[in-house]
Amino acid sequence: MSKELENVMTNHFEKKHLIALVCIVIVTAVVWNLPTEVFHINGLTVVHQRIIAIFVFATLMWISEAIPSWATSLGIITLMCLTVSNHSLFFFKGEENEVFGKLLSSKEIMATFANPVIILFLGGFFLAIAATKSGLDVLLAKNLIRPFGRKSENVLLGFLLITGVFSMFVSNTATAAMMLTFLTPVFAALPANGKGRVALTMSIPIAANLGSMATPIGTPPNAIAYSTGLVKQNDMLKFGLIVGIISMIIGYLVLFFVGEMHFLN
Repeated sequence: MSKELENVMTNHFEKKHLIALVCIVIVTAVVWNLPTEVFHINGLTVVHQRIIAIFVFATLMWISEAIPSWATSLGIITLMCLTVSNHSLFFFKGEENEVFGKLLSSKEIMATFANPVIILFLGGFFLAIAATKSGLDVLLAKNLIRPFGRKSENVLLGFLLITGVFSMFVSNTATAAMMLTFLTPVFAALPANGKGRVALTMSIPIAANLGSMATPIGTPPNAIAYSTGLVKQNDMLKFGLIVGIISMIIGYLVLFFVGEMHFLN
C-alpha cells in the first residue's frame, strides 16, 4: 500500500503539509488584500486581483501538494464561484465600476466542464484507463518491444519508438505512466547503479513529449491550439512528425552515447 493511499485511509495529515497549507493561505490572503497600486498594472481591478490571488493559491498548492492536486482543482472552481462570480457571497460583491471590475458569470465558469478540449482529453483518459484495466497496454508493449531484441541500442530505440507512437493517440502523461511501469522487468537485467537505467528511464518522458506533438490529443497545448481553428489536424500531424522524428534521432544519440548504454549484451 502506498504511503499516500495509507494516509487517505487513516485520515493522517503530515505536519509539513499542514504548515505548507497555513503558509499558502497566509500568502494568498496577503496578495488578495494588497493595494492594487502595488502590482503596477494599469487598469487592474479588484476582481483581477482576486483572480491573481487564486492563481497564486493554486500554483503553490500544486507545487507543495499540501492537499491532493484534484482537491486543489475543485478548490479553484469553488473559490471563483464564491468570490468573483455574479453568484458570489454577498460580502464579496461590489458595485461594478473601473475600480471594482466586472464579476464573472458563474454559468461561464461552470461551462468549462463542457469545453471541447476537456471532453477531448476525457476520451483519451478513458481509453488509457480501459487499456490499463484490461491489461492491453502491457500486452501491446511486450509484443512491440520483442522485435527489438536484447541489444542495448535496439532496446533503447524500441522504447523511444513505442512510447512516441502511443503518445500520439493517448495523452503523453498517461503514456509515460504506462511505459514507466513496464520498465520494472527490464531493470532486473541491468546493473544496480548502471547508467543504462537512467538512459532508459529518460527515454520515456522524452519520447512521450516528442510523439505527442503530432496530434491534438497528445498534449494540452496541442489541443488548445487545435481548438482555435487556426491549425488543421493534417498540418499539425505533418509538422509534429517532422519535428518529432528529427528530435527523436537527436534524443537517441544523446541517450546512447552520453549515457554510455552497456547492458543486456
